[in-house]
Amino acid sequence: MTLFSEAFEQTRGRFNGLSRNLRASVLVIVAFLTFAAMTVMLRALNGAIPIIEIIFVRQFAALVIMVPFYARLWSEVRVPQRLPLHLMRGVTASGSMFFGLSAVVMSPLADVTAIQMTEVLFSTAFAAVLLRERVSRVQWIAALVGFAGVLIMMRPFAGGLALGSVLALSGAMCGALSMVAIRLGAHHDRVETVTFWQGLVVMAIVTPMALLWWVPPTMEQWLLLALMSLAFAVGQWLFTAGLRMGDAASIAPLGYLRLILMTVIGWLLYAEIPTLATAVGAVLVISSAIFTIRNNARRRGDALASPEAQS
Repeated sequence: MTLFSEAFEQTRGRFNGLSRNLRASVLVIVAFLTFAAMTVMLRALNGAIPIIEIIFVRQFAALVIMVPFYARLWSEVRVPQRLPLHLMRGVTASGSMFFGLSAVVMSPLADVTAIQMTEVLFSTAFAAVLLRERVSRVQWIAALVGFAGVLIMMRPFAGGLALGSVLALSGAMCGALSMVAIRLGAHHDRVETVTFWQGLVVMAIVTPMALLWWVPPTMEQWLLLALMSLAFAVGQWLFTAGLRMGDAASIAPLGYLRLILMTVIGWLLYAEIPTLATAVGAVLVISSAIFTIRNNARRRGDALASPEAQS
């Protein structure tokens, strides 16, 4: 135990000695590895468990894990200031989970990962329409380039649309709407309040359907579901911590690493060889997404540095 404690302290010391953005990058990369493991476990279920049941088990486990945090802040958590926004986030989060997990089961991992990155581009478009945020011509061009990449990957005029690609795109749209809901209520409720009410709404939506289509898992399947729930909770914590610690412009390029990771897993485990269309479309999508994130980070920095922002 002493050797383990010493090794842990040395590792923590080295980690704390890194720059802030490098520490954030490490957390995000570990989160990507955790999510990748969750994807492998999802596919290991081989469609034997309905997606809606998986979401139910995962969300229930996440709520249980967070109980101590909710209990400590219960006086604030139980009385949200913007309940309609929490309801909207719960509905859109449910759609994002269902469409995203379904796409992972149906389509090559490289295609799904690249298409899901359009969430950043949809967020830009929705922010302009719903939040009345100013979007520059360059940002609209970047968004159009990204959507052109999606069309290249989905090949809608070459024999029809693949259902998995449509589901991945639908998941990205739901995720973007969920982000808009967060931004609308960003200054009203704590993170714990947001996650509690989102989880509650998701459970209210998926529970009746999960019970209706419930398939009793075997012991092996219960083990996979438990490990998936743990991976989901840990990955979300690592990813959130990384985003809060580092600059968005520094973390954005890691999207390339996520795509490479999922492509390698798809190739090694499932013999999924990316097509030229996937490669070209992915480059366009990720480049436009990274440009958008960097541009948004730069605009926020300029706003904070302005005299009006400091007054």
